[in-house]
Amino acid sequence: MSRQPALLCGFVLFVLMAAMPRAADAQVDPSGGWATRQHEDQPERGGGPHIGEFQGLPINDANRARGEAWSSSLWTVPEHQCIPHPADYGPSFSNLKIWHDVDPVTQAIVAYHTQMAWMTPVRTIWMDGRPHPSEWAPHTWQGFSTGRWEGDMLVVTTTHLKPAYVRRNGIARSEKAVLHERFTRAGDVLTWISIVDDPAYLTEPLIRSRNFVYEPGYQAAPYPCTVEVEIPGDQTAIPHYLPGTNPYLNEFAARYRIPEAARSGGAETMYPEYMDKLRTLPPAVHEPPAAATAGVSASGGAR
Repeated sequence: MSRQPALLCGFVLFVLMAAMPRAADAQVDPSGGWATRQHEDQPERGGGPHIGEFQGLPINDANRARGEAWSSSLWTVPEHQCIPHPADYGPSFSNLKIWHDVDPVTQAIVAYHTQMAWMTPVRTIWMDGRPHPSEWAPHTWQGFSTGRWEGDMLVVTTTHLKPAYVRRNGIARSEKAVLHERFTRAGDVLTWISIVDDPAYLTEPLIRSRNFVYEPGYQAAPYPCTVEVEIPGDQTAIPHYLPGTNPYLNEFAARYRIPEAARSGGAETMYPEYMDKLRTLPPAVHEPPAAATAGVSASGGAR
């Protein structure tokens, strides 16, 4: 064989090897079944927060107003009973399954898929370098996700999420939010870190971490619930409270002698330095507004 064809063959072999997944990437493959461990934020992930419990969240005034208007009777509305947990909220509550698609020619991983056990939503994380769609593209509960490797860490960016929530007591997340995630694997432990940037409802990033333990053979069971299509109708039938009429906002704060300013949340309440200010504030007082004691607000919100 002459020198020129040999060099050409060597170059082609080099290009093919460069296109194949790196050995380091294969060693940290997150694929498989994963069992949740709820030792982080257990009260939030178990029984859930109290009504009006917003401390420790970087919310703005608009988000606080949404939370204070929220009524748990919202879940009696058919369109809200089977809403799946969105991509930024699902990891808090259930086991996890991850699998991947492989290009048959290059053997490169084209996409990862995640499925949560609770309501079994499936998300695709594209690994082939494709761009995110136009801002006018449809938004979904799982959004549009792309991923890349930074060393042994899978870095994921998700856009086009439907409006949803960051806490089960009415604190919201808008469709303008961008979700940044970091997946790392150390042996049989998978750590999933999510960072939500939301210019509409958060003044600082909201950061959470969740740990999972490898569970070979795990399969998500079918979830017997179908998402209903939300149809605009009589808006007075949507349970809610008018400003200043929610009778439960300070109930838990008064019980535990937490100042109302702290209960109301905001980025300031996230940091240890807030303890100095906390000592100077009076505890909350629970006095249900007269407009709400009848059980329904003037606009039809149920208690």
